[in-house]
Amino acid sequence: MYSETLFAGLTYIELIGYAGSLIIAISMLMTSILKMRWFILVGNITFIVYGSFIGAYPIIVLNAFNFAVNAWFIWQAYKLQGSYAVLPANLNAPMLERFLIYYINDIQKYFPSFRSFDSEDIVFLIVKGTAVISVAGFSPNKDGSYQVVLDYVARTHRNLKPGKLLFERENVFERLNTNAIFARSYHKKHRTYLRKMKFKATEHHDVFVLRNPGC
Repeated sequence: MYSETLFAGLTYIELIGYAGSLIIAISMLMTSILKMRWFILVGNITFIVYGSFIGAYPIIVLNAFNFAVNAWFIWQAYKLQGSYAVLPANLNAPMLERFLIYYINDIQKYFPSFRSFDSEDIVFLIVKGTAVISVAGFSPNKDGSYQVVLDYVARTHRNLKPGKLLFERENVFERLNTNAIFARSYHKKHRTYLRKMKFKATEHHDVFVLRNPGC
């Protein structure tokens, strides 16, 4: 059955091998490390199946090892493990300025009105090891709540981990001394992100709010 010609002179087994190669090739185009690891994981499974059909044990062993490594890092990402930290930032911090300049075009896709932070804004850097991967800034409202000025993650680390770290594990409400954080969304993907961070829609168009669950 598996040696029968199926498409363009290729057998089922050959198609599985080409599919694995295509998946790995597509993974190289991913700008998000987490997405890349998911694609490689699927490619590893495909090559393990392919290697099993043709009896190629080196292919099976190599891809089984790669599968285990990628599965470990994916598990770490979803379990918020690793050398991540949320650090307060001065507005004139060189790393903050460099990050904003480097990513400004992509930042303005999601925060089109953003140009720079104001002096009263409170800003945090989210770092992995020594690398800045995300910047979040909040502006105080007159009623004691805060408005999200910027909540941006670098393309290479774009997943839910920095947001969960900031809004769930690090208790941003305590850091800001507030019970409510508002965010305006200008992009469909950003609205999806806000909902995953447990922001709730308000009566105002594209405005969401996250309230302190401890109050």
